Amino acid sequence: MKPPRHIPLLLGLLALFTLMRWPGLLPWNFSPVYAICFCAGVYFRGWRAWMVPVAFMFVSDVLMNYFHWRGLGFSTFTSHMWVTYALYLGLAAFGWWMTDKARPTALIAGGALGACGFFLVANSFAWLSNPVYAKTWAGLVQSFTVGQVGFPPPIVFLKNTIASGALFTATIVFAVNVSRANEKADAEFRLKA
Repeated sequence: MKPPRHIPLLLGLLALFTLMRWPGLLPWNFSPVYAICFCAGVYFRGWRAWMVPVAFMFVSDVLMNYFHWRGLGFSTFTSHMWVTYALYLGLAAFGWWMTDKARPTALIAGGALGACGFFLVANSFAWLSNPVYAKTWAGLVQSFTVGQVGFPPPIVFLKNTIASGALFTATIVFAVNVSRANEKADAEFRLKA
């Protein structure tokens, strides 16, 4: 059985968006990652819903680590990586729960909400694990607002996180819906011919 036409399109978009993760291409935390993981959960079934986003993220992390971060003395492979990958799977699970039967506006809102959830959990983990932050209410507030000296404030990250989650999800949802409509029109045309 031939796979639906939107699957190669979806894989192509996910691959393109994964390439856009390269440091410096987009503003801080304006990332397609949230949409990649969320939409993989929405549009893929079974093991693909989980493995596709993790595979894309892992390959891009290896490449970025080797070609970019290593030269700067950093590594993407730290203990927080496990939390990040768990959050990727959480976004895929959220998309899987919503399914592709949801209305496009609900999916776009889900992409933004998933990105916001990613931000909240990741920053909470940063507060718990980063010795810069006091393990008090004030330290938690600092981790979400002004952040660490020498880095942009996390509140800027939140704005970019939500905007990118909505924008990249909207792009994927629109492309898949157009592809499905074209596929349906082609099938109806063949039936009439």
